[in-house]
Amino acid sequence: MITGFNTDVQHDGRVFHVQTEDKGLENPVMETLVYTGGEIVTSRRGSYADFATDPRCTEMEIARRMEAQHQSVIREILSGRLDPEGPKPFGYNIITNRALDEVVLDFLSHQLGLDQIRLELDAQPVFTEGSEPAVGVRVMAEASDRPVAGAKVTVKLLSTREKPRELFSGVTGSDGRIEAHFKIPEMPGANAAILLQADAAGANAEIKQLVLKQ
Repeated sequence: MITGFNTDVQHDGRVFHVQTEDKGLENPVMETLVYTGGEIVTSRRGSYADFATDPRCTEMEIARRMEAQHQSVIREILSGRLDPEGPKPFGYNIITNRALDEVVLDFLSHQLGLDQIRLELDAQPVFTEGSEPAVGVRVMAEASDRPVAGAKVTVKLLSTREKPRELFSGVTGSDGRIEAHFKIPEMPGANAAILLQADAAGANAEIKQLVLKQ
């Protein structure tokens, strides 16, 4: 039995309770409910039916996917997406005599400061030795939830047999996206992992995932 995730989130004077649970293999759906004031204000359902019969569909993997969905909803709350008037526009609370271009540059510098970006994957990939995956990647500014153009994205192979090896390198487009194509070599007798990294104006983010044996 997989334990669900429950988190209380405070934003703009309101408390939101975020609850995520798995419906089980007979109904392979991850459901996230958001409550405030005793009422459900939004929900999200994520199906893993296409993965449920895969031998790699373990409780640990399902729990990892549940946590990713849970954290995604929390970020939406903190970004103001559930505010009655919707997310507030940039500059709504700025009072300054500086020129607009100075304000924008200062804002971007702050948003793209160290550890202020995140990596998102279009789908949850399964990395296997000898495979040639194509992974859709998006780089987002953490606080503003806006796409980051021009971010450098690299994919590296980490293993117990050799030094880290770069498999892919590219730059995100105006929508913050890039598709990474690379080949994972077979590494008998060694354990390996894929490291996806993004760098933008000194900000860094990464995702690590084990490489499975065939």
